[in-house]
Amino acid sequence: MRRTLALLGLTLLMCAALVAQTRQTRMQARGDSHAQSDLKTAYQKWLDEDVAYIITAQEARAFVSLKSDAEREQFIEAFWQRRDPDPDTTENESRAQHYERIAHANQNFGFNDLAGWRTDRGRIYIMYGKPDQVRTSKSKEVWVYRFLPSIGSSIEIEFADVAGTGEFRLLKPVP
Repeated sequence: MRRTLALLGLTLLMCAALVAQTRQTRMQARGDSHAQSDLKTAYQKWLDEDVAYIITAQEARAFVSLKSDAEREQFIEAFWQRRDPDPDTTENESRAQHYERIAHANQNFGFNDLAGWRTDRGRIYIMYGKPDQVRTSKSKEVWVYRFLPSIGSSIEIEFADVAGTGEFRLLKPVP
C-alpha cells in the first residue's frame, strides 16, 4: 500500500514537472516572459489571435522582444508588407484575405462558446483558404485542395464529428 502511494506521489510530481516544463517551453518559444507581459492587450491579441496561425516562431520572438508601441506598429506593418503579393497596389491583398478568412471561420465554424477561428476547421480555413472541393457525410467532412504551396498536390484534409456533437475535429495532421 505504501509503495503504491509512493509511486502515485512520484507520478503526480513528475506530471507537475512536465506541465511546468511545457509552460516554460511555450514561453521561451514566444520570447522572454517579462517582455511578453509588457505587451498591451491589443498587441497581445494581434499575436495570439489575429496572426496565431501564420506568424513564424522567429517572428513571434522578435515581436515579443520589442520595447515600444512604435516598434510594434513598425513590426506589424513590415509583417504584412512581407506577405503582400502586389506591393504596387494600395491594398495589401494578403492582409485583407487573412481577415476575411478569420471572419468566415467565425461565421461558419464556431461551436458552442468556441469562436470559429479556434476550431480545427477554422484554423485550416485561415491557413489554406477555401477548399477546392468539400465531400460530406453525416459525421465527416473531407476538404480537398488541388495544390497547397510547400505541402503539395491533391491534399485531402479530413474532419470528423466523432462525438456526434457537431464539433468537427481534424483526424490527422496536415502533411
